Amino acid sequence: MAQNGKLIIALSNIETANKLKSLLIQEGYEIIALCTSGNELIRLVMQYSPDLVLVGYKFKDMSLLDIYETLLDTTSFLAIVNEPYKSFIEEDTDIYCIGTKISNVLLTNAIDLIFQGKKRIKKLRDQVEKLEHTLEDRKLIEKAKGQLMSTSGLTETEAFRYMQKISMDSGKRMKDIASLILSEME
Repeated sequence: MAQNGKLIIALSNIETANKLKSLLIQEGYEIIALCTSGNELIRLVMQYSPDLVLVGYKFKDMSLLDIYETLLDTTSFLAIVNEPYKSFIEEDTDIYCIGTKISNVLLTNAIDLIFQGKKRIKKLRDQVEKLEHTLEDRKLIEKAKGQLMSTSGLTETEAFRYMQKISMDSGKRMKDIASLILSEME
């Protein structure tokens, strides 16, 4: 099963990191780097922009929370942590956590869920952006309609129909007609 998404594995124990890399490659994931320190992880994330970082809690140079503060807007994290740290991390961050006793199925399911969540979030962001554009277009049309009403003595319905007719006759969008009307009346 081919996965989409690039991962970086960042664990202080390189042997464990290599085992996870082998497992995840076998499952179809793309592992773009392994690292064992926080500073190296930050550099790699800035360089490669991974979709997910599989990470431990402590490194020789910093903790996961230090790394998270630097990279929270750049990537998602899946932390492999002991139980006491798990609740501490989940309470203060949006880092996904799993315990240190992991199976292949648990790990791949957790990664798949994170990727599904990211897809949903992207879809919702796209919808919000589209709605924002629609709202801006509507505001522009309303403003042009108001301008027509005050300068030409048209009713609201007449002003809208006038703009609609120009739009249909010219093959231009209503927002473009509204912009044209507003620019001509300045």
